[in-house]
Amino acid sequence: MTKEKLLSLHNLRREITRTKKRMAKIRQNEFKSRQSAAALKKLEAALEKYYEKICSEAAEIVDYISGIEDLTLREIFMLRYFDDVRSWQRVAFEIGEYDESYVRKKHNAYLNKR
Repeated sequence: MTKEKLLSLHNLRREITRTKKRMAKIRQNEFKSRQSAAALKKLEAALEKYYEKICSEAAEIVDYISGIEDLTLREIFMLRYFDDVRSWQRVAFEIGEYDESYVRKKHNAYLNKR
């Protein structure tokens, strides 16, 4: 797993939320006056397929993180990528450390081993 792929989890989670809202709009018939029923069904199917794809990508990243055996390291990854804590200092505080370099170095060492 690359750092870039891990960082994409934030965007995937945001896109999942947006796609849910888009599908809800279609189901609430907000577009009926502008499009035919067949076009709406096609659009809904395409959005559902897209939704499944992005959920699968997000699940792959979460599965990777949940597979980290070291409890502290797993929490560092969850805070950084799932909870989207951008500051290494904040990550350190969240796990009870005070030095941002501890969590950053532990994180980077793990990724470099892989």
